[in-house]
Amino acid sequence: MTKRKITPVLKSLFIAVYIVLVGVNSIGQSTENKNKGNWMRHAKFGIFVHYMETSQNEREPFNMGKKTSWDSCVDDFDVNVFANQMHDLQIGYVIFTVYQGSKYMCIPNETFERVSGYKRGEATSHRDLVGDLSVALRKYNIKLMLYVTGDGTYKDHQSSIAFDNPIIHLKETANKFTVTPVWVNNWSKVLQEMSMRYGRKVSGWWVDGAFKFHGYNDSLLGILYHALTAGNSKSIVGFNSSPQGKVSNYSKWDDYTAGEMYSLKDLPPPGGKLNGVQWHILSFLGKIWQSWDIRFTKDSLTNYINQCNSLGGAVTLDVCLLRNGSIYPDQLNFLKQVSQGIKERQAQR
Repeated sequence: MTKRKITPVLKSLFIAVYIVLVGVNSIGQSTENKNKGNWMRHAKFGIFVHYMETSQNEREPFNMGKKTSWDSCVDDFDVNVFANQMHDLQIGYVIFTVYQGSKYMCIPNETFERVSGYKRGEATSHRDLVGDLSVALRKYNIKLMLYVTGDGTYKDHQSSIAFDNPIIHLKETANKFTVTPVWVNNWSKVLQEMSMRYGRKVSGWWVDGAFKFHGYNDSLLGILYHALTAGNSKSIVGFNSSPQGKVSNYSKWDDYTAGEMYSLKDLPPPGGKLNGVQWHILSFLGKIWQSWDIRFTKDSLTNYINQCNSLGGAVTLDVCLLRNGSIYPDQLNFLKQVSQGIKERQAQR
């Protein structure tokens, strides 16, 4: 066969067509991603809980006066008590912590176990708490989202070495954590196993510890994004940029704004979209993070959530969780009043 010579003009035409096709595909994918978080505006109000070895097993009153192995602590969590309370609060979704900084996870994870060298029950749990929780919440049509991080188990020396964590020779502090492509690829396999394990049981991910000052950029965040959506392409991902003055987008991969704030003052733009993605805000109920005191009045919090909802935004409150899976009673009773106030005012519209 005679080879045809490609002229410069024809070559330019091929390149132009390729760019257009890729651009159309990228725009289509981007639009689809930005619409994935729309369900949050209908859910309106969610609860965030930190479930960690350093709190529910080590610290009073979180641990209810009981200290055991982490494996036994995870066994003590009553998913039906938790789900019933979430139902009583009439919330639309829960963001639940799988791990944070330390080696301890409330689920089994073969990838983490194989690479780190920890046997199941030493760092990961025998019980699949997330799996059990998803079943309990599903009875009430409450969506489950998971809190994970981009800095992995940086506080643990053994797993840091195994995953090629670049801070292993420094004082173990998140502020000195700097990512490399090797680290991101290694840790993304742990996250991908989670995503594949739970599939459609998990509706979204709230990703902490993947900050720009750690060396993350859109390319590296994309690796995490694809790992987290591997088991469910419809799950939404929000990357936390660390608390800012206003709710903002962090990366091109955001399906919704992670929205961590120290205060609840910012409001969504009309329609509930910020640069095309779902507006969402998160802050803690206590006077400081993980504080039992409540810093809001019922009316002020009810008014704020209703105002955000009326504009199309979603609000999540970080509350204090006890070892047995129940919300601290004072906070639970306060939130019941707020929830009732939200329901009454929305019924008046």
